[in-house]
Amino acid sequence: MTSALSSQHVHAPVFVPSGSAAPSPKPAQARLPTDLVNAPVFVPKSSAAAPAFVPASERKVGSSSLAFNPTAEFVPRSAASQTEDSTGQTEATSHAQDYDAHYLDATDAGLDYYGNGLGALSANAAQTRFTRQPLNYHLYAPALPHVANLTPQQQAVCGFFMSPTLREDLHLKSDAIAQGISPGEGTEIGGYWGFIPLDTNFGRQTPREGQSPKGFFGHKTWVYKAGHEADGRYYALRRVENFRLPHEAALTVVEKWRRIAHPNIVGIREAYTTHGFGDSSLIFVYDFHPLASTLHDHHLLPKPPVMRPNGRLGPASTQIPERVLWSYIIQISSAIRAAHTAGLALRTVEISKILLTGKNRLRVNCCSMFDVLRFENDASLEMQQQEDLFDLGKLIVTLGCTSLSAVHNLPRSLDHLSRQYSNDIKNLVLFLFGKPEPRKNIDEVLAMIGPRLLDDLNASQSENDLLETELMRELENARLVRLLCKFGFINERPEFDHDPRWSETGDRYLIKLFRDYVFHQVEEHGHPVVDLSHVLTCLNKLDAGVDEKMTLVSRDGQSCLIVSYRDLKQAVNAAFRDLAR
Repeated sequence: MTSALSSQHVHAPVFVPSGSAAPSPKPAQARLPTDLVNAPVFVPKSSAAAPAFVPASERKVGSSSLAFNPTAEFVPRSAASQTEDSTGQTEATSHAQDYDAHYLDATDAGLDYYGNGLGALSANAAQTRFTRQPLNYHLYAPALPHVANLTPQQQAVCGFFMSPTLREDLHLKSDAIAQGISPGEGTEIGGYWGFIPLDTNFGRQTPREGQSPKGFFGHKTWVYKAGHEADGRYYALRRVENFRLPHEAALTVVEKWRRIAHPNIVGIREAYTTHGFGDSSLIFVYDFHPLASTLHDHHLLPKPPVMRPNGRLGPASTQIPERVLWSYIIQISSAIRAAHTAGLALRTVEISKILLTGKNRLRVNCCSMFDVLRFENDASLEMQQQEDLFDLGKLIVTLGCTSLSAVHNLPRSLDHLSRQYSNDIKNLVLFLFGKPEPRKNIDEVLAMIGPRLLDDLNASQSENDLLETELMRELENARLVRLLCKFGFINERPEFDHDPRWSETGDRYLIKLFRDYVFHQVEEHGHPVVDLSHVLTCLNKLDAGVDEKMTLVSRDGQSCLIVSYRDLKQAVNAAFRDLAR
């Protein structure tokens, strides 16, 4: 207290309340510089009148605006809202912002939290505002470099769970599926509800530079994600606007495509006509693949700069590795063969109609649409299948040169392919562009890429082994939950407090001490020990019933017991059986 008073200025003026009648000593003369005597008076710029000071003796007991209320509950308010006090004066919030847990600043507001940034275009976006909360997949981060080199008997927390990369990918896909309108809300059209646009190029009628108009079917199309009221699942609906079906038999070809179940073809469910959009629309229902992007958007759109080894930012490489390009060729060839074997033709082997749904995983999209839209004036099946092979050659050139206009200057494009890739790719392109003698088929293409099939098969099997390892790690992961549930049923039951048959002695006392040993340990300074590895290790040993022994100490330190995990497991099972009778 003395040090605090000594730091104050001895000539500071003494505060005298206006309503005080007690005598007070005369304050000392304040020593102020002479040039501050004529200083201008400070006038606040705010237009709002500042509240006048009210002495404590004149304040009303019932005044809630100035009195401190320790029981007042904090209620978050929107930053754009205005509050009105008891005098009727409106408080402006332009200078002071209330706390809002879901407030987005200028940086966060520009981010695309809904995958495609199209949530505002949903059917009831004007009525309902959805707030996205961050996921918790980042809680299981990999070990840091300085702790990664652990001894064989040591394990990091991330070693008990699946790979962080796989976990993040699965969480993002699950988040993309759940984004949108709640089940049962929004407009229902044809048994589907909650239409959320997926295509960022809305209703584009003109193709991109270097693309043929048939890639957009010659009609205005829209793509939505919607839920089906029958099974509750989400599907991708492609709508053809202002289209009148010439004949009902045109929809019969969709039934042929439904019989094709291929890993590289987006499955179609049904097709129907509707007037629910205010016009005559034709709807194609396909399987929905979250976070899918087209090959055009993934490889041809500009990429942000990347950090170079020298510490400087540089342009990202756009060249596709040869093994990835061969994987694309093999998957598309497999899809073509499946369609040709079924007596059909894909007719959508284009860079804007092939989806990338995973790591180098392709699926041909929009199958059967050409067959319906051009049902009357369609070419022969043999000609359509030849066009699939020709389109495959154009796709290889476009991806190899990463340019949509590469197919218009074929000699230069082939020279680029020969310099960047092996001669096998160039020979395959020449075969696909060559004239059929008498006609080409997909089996000849598969014969040319036969040696590359083994490389892709080996990579696929290695990926399956990795996923199987992750699945084995998650196998029976509910064992620890069952143990925790048994502890919750057994420990400290209030209805058995006065029952001598259920007293906390014997086996049940061991269970209580083990719970404190696992969850309620403290360090030497009395702080709680929060060690997830310790909890998982103890529960795993208890579930296995190992012969390892541990020391259990009571909370008061008067009891010390040595018991094995095997005996404790038997005690838990016996107590739970007695409770479940």
